[in-house]
Amino acid sequence: MDSCNTPKTVVYLQHGLTLSASAWILNPPSSSLGFLLADANFDVWLGNSRGNNYAMKHVYLDPNSEAFWDFSFDEQIKFDIPAIIDFIVNKTGQKQIYYVGHSQGTLLAYGAFATNPQVAQKIKANLALAPVVTTRYLSGAFRTIAYVDPTVIKVCNTF
Repeated sequence: MDSCNTPKTVVYLQHGLTLSASAWILNPPSSSLGFLLADANFDVWLGNSRGNNYAMKHVYLDPNSEAFWDFSFDEQIKFDIPAIIDFIVNKTGQKQIYYVGHSQGTLLAYGAFATNPQVAQKIKANLALAPVVTTRYLSGAFRTIAYVDPTVIKVCNTF
């Protein structure tokens, strides 16, 4: 919380394929989204997908075993993203958070939000960087609802 005891806006960053949470903070602070958001007084959370450098632990499976690697995007969509979002919401006390995904991070978001309405309700806005899907060829009502909430535009214009 800031000096006024106002809760900070929560932003969750989910990396792309073959990357890790460090992708959001590897560049200098002046050009790393994680640092830029934190410096702008956001409460920034970084996620790691299964099997990357920072996600090599399991309750009972060894990373050298085949069973450790027996997962797909489906498990990440069904279990990992909901668990991460629930953890952040419970820890921060926020009812909704902003989700920023890059590439694979957008795939996981679209899958989790489409198949789990309870998770989708915890997302104030989903910002997709290099998304795995496009709304370019949508028509009618779907095209109308696909556009960004004005609050998201305001947040983006901060930078």
